[in-house]
Amino acid sequence: MDDTAPYDPAADGWRLLDPSGLPRVADPLWQRGEAFGFQAREDHANARGVVHGGILATFMDHTLGLIVRRAIGGGLNLATIQLDLHYLAAAMPGQFLIGEGEITRQTRSVVFIRGTLRHGDTPVIAATGIWKLLAPR
Repeated sequence: MDDTAPYDPAADGWRLLDPSGLPRVADPLWQRGEAFGFQAREDHANARGVVHGGILATFMDHTLGLIVRRAIGGGLNLATIQLDLHYLAAAMPGQFLIGEGEITRQTRSVVFIRGTLRHGDTPVIAATGIWKLLAPR
């Protein structure tokens, strides 16, 4: 991806998820196939000028939760009970970041997943997590 020209996710086959379920600070959320993406903005940057780790963590938590929800069916409620993140590279405002994941194990009440967040071919975060399947409200 060319970082000097604005990236248009829709022109590249991404569709906007509305509502996304993300806090407004991290919207909008895009989907293409099983991947989710978001455009890092200037207001996502910390004092060093890179995307704040908390923004990246929010996006990864939401992305992996969506993957779990779609794999088990949309009717159940979920809760993140563990999320481990390894920050591998800085993300910059203007970059389109892509989150993907795969379920590694599932029991009756919990789902284990691992995933990555990347910009182009550059991994930004490696993540593992556990989601609890909750009874309907």
